[in-house]
Amino acid sequence: MDAHLIELARRLDNLIRLGTIHSVDLPNARARVTIGGLTTAWLPWMAERAGTTRQWSAPTVGEQVMVLSPGGDFAAGVILMSAYSTASAAPSNSDTEHLTVYPDGARIAYDHATGALTATGVQTATLQSAGLVTIDAPDTHITGTLTVDQLLTYGNGLSGTGGSNGNQISGDFTHASGQLSSNGIVLDSHQHTGVQPGGSTTGGPV
Repeated sequence: MDAHLIELARRLDNLIRLGTIHSVDLPNARARVTIGGLTTAWLPWMAERAGTTRQWSAPTVGEQVMVLSPGGDFAAGVILMSAYSTASAAPSNSDTEHLTVYPDGARIAYDHATGALTATGVQTATLQSAGLVTIDAPDTHITGTLTVDQLLTYGNGLSGTGGSNGNQISGDFTHASGQLSSNGIVLDSHQHTGVQPGGSTTGGPV
């Protein structure tokens, strides 16, 4: 066969090749791919966005990927991620779920059939905002403790039930306006009977 035809066939064969990640250079966002018995040079991998909006999800060793090589030249190739494999099977078989599973067991999923957004297995979570954060829901349920470091303001009353040790408030407590009562007794207007000048005790509340 003519040498030019052999070279053309080789380049055509190398246009699109399936392989596995051999190694990853995180600082330079490059990876090497093993294809058959060969390992490519360091190649960039494709991201969903890489402009003013950028996303990051590095490939991992052993991940099955595709290498696209313009002109059939591996040196100019780019890595297209990713294809499920026996080692890394699909994490779901739902046609309504968008799911991300992480190596530590965390899962973030949205099911558009039920409208349910879930994040499980997360160790810590941080939401930082320079402005207002609004949670607009008819009911919000916190199963653990809630700590507020700064001023707590509520706009439509406060209710609750006591724990095993009852409710406790430490420090000064100032009631600015309105009626303050305890067990049916209005604290700022009730009177005592049986009070004697110089006495050590007072009578019960009226």
